[in-house]
Amino acid sequence: MEEKTFWNRIQQGDEAAFRQLYEQYSEWLYGYGMKIVGNEDMVSEAIQTLFVYIFEKRTTCAEPDSIPAYLCVSLRHILIGELRKNNNRQLKSIDDERALDYDFDLEIDVEEAIIRSEVEREQLELLQKELNGLTKQQREVIYLRYYKKLSPDEIADVMGLTSRTVYNTTHTAMTRLRKTMGKASLVSMLANLIWIIN
Repeated sequence: MEEKTFWNRIQQGDEAAFRQLYEQYSEWLYGYGMKIVGNEDMVSEAIQTLFVYIFEKRTTCAEPDSIPAYLCVSLRHILIGELRKNNNRQLKSIDDERALDYDFDLEIDVEEAIIRSEVEREQLELLQKELNGLTKQQREVIYLRYYKKLSPDEIADVMGLTSRTVYNTTHTAMTRLRKTMGKASLVSMLANLIWIIN
């Protein structure tokens, strides 16, 4: 179903469409939220807050260009707001937001990866080391691009960046990873990020 038609159904109060939205994206959002705060209760509460807001404001919510990007942006704002409260500080700029205490960890489930593929433990451990060496922004871009399958424009919306910054960040991160992993090995592993990243 086209996103526009689907969102129109939600705006009209179609409970089946709203339920479908929740079922389709709640776990997807949970994975993203856990990368930001790593607190199950906070993430679950933020997701509930987000869906309650959508349902209550459905008639006045503008139709998003991309539903996944809209949901990510919204969840991110809620979680950043919680982090801000917990840090007792006002965030005056995007740079202040980036300085908040969250690492956006990308942790490989090595045992699961070995079971499901022919990737060697050494390669996975090397990839983990290289992912850890990326900046928080690079890890988030990689996660949204290769795991959540968002477009560069959608990632720019989610993270409050320009599309050019997203392209440059992706290029820099991938260049670094390729340098260590080798192109063929990296492409194969990134294709399987859906199950090797917790």
